[in-house]
Amino acid sequence: MPDTHTAFDTCHPAVPATYFAATGCIAIFAMQPVCVGISLAGALAFSFASRGWRRTLAGLRWQLPMVALVAVANPLFSASGSTLLARLGPMAIYQESIAYGACAGALLVAVVLWFEGAACVLTQDRLLQLGARALPTVTLATSMAAQLVPQLMRRSQAVRAATLATTAAAPAGSRARGVRVADQLMSWSMEDSIERSDAMRARGWGATDRRSCYLPDSFRTADAIALAGIALLAAASALLAYVACSQWRFYPTMPRLVAWWGYLPYVALVLLPTALDLGQRIRWGRVA
Repeated sequence: MPDTHTAFDTCHPAVPATYFAATGCIAIFAMQPVCVGISLAGALAFSFASRGWRRTLAGLRWQLPMVALVAVANPLFSASGSTLLARLGPMAIYQESIAYGACAGALLVAVVLWFEGAACVLTQDRLLQLGARALPTVTLATSMAAQLVPQLMRRSQAVRAATLATTAAAPAGSRARGVRVADQLMSWSMEDSIERSDAMRARGWGATDRRSCYLPDSFRTADAIALAGIALLAAASALLAYVACSQWRFYPTMPRLVAWWGYLPYVALVLLPTALDLGQRIRWGRVA
């Protein structure tokens, strides 16, 4: 099992939620080669730190071919640009179209990696803690769905196995077998819903307008400082990324990329959790 401890483990859930919301939004809208490369590098670094290199490489086995597929497919649908590379019959393939497709594919992989990292840090209980007081009904529905959907899948397999064992009830492959499975699951779910509603009513759900809840993590001064720092760094990164994107274009010709100090805040933002995690590993002697 890889070590899945991250620098966000000791923070209030609002801190990683704000961080991943900011990095995800910037990654989605910053369609510029340098910004996409920075986002992809940061997402890969955090994925290696939080999910382990085996899971990260296993995901890259289908993510990298997707980048190549988008890069190859884009010139077939968008034959635009000024640098002609080849012709396939009446179809022209331009360098700008391939560059746009590769950039779009890399952006998609970066966003997927950021979402995977967020799912690793923002576990179910931490997400429920964020909306326990503000959205009690939505929180309850989300927690129940997270619990009941796997239960329904397990029951579906049990019912299907039972019907397959009783071949006299319905011939193999018949439509009646599927109807029997759906009917049993429906009756099972309706019975559970009545029992759950009675149990919730007995425990006082809906008795008061404001519902109390257990919050395992308290919002401390350090969390407020971290939240303010992330917000300022994300705002600076978003502003400078907007400037970089406004000066870049893929069609009809791509301008030359130059070194610019404005990329540094975005680099610091995407590498921040990985650097903090590496510092904790060195401090506690957990570096392999």
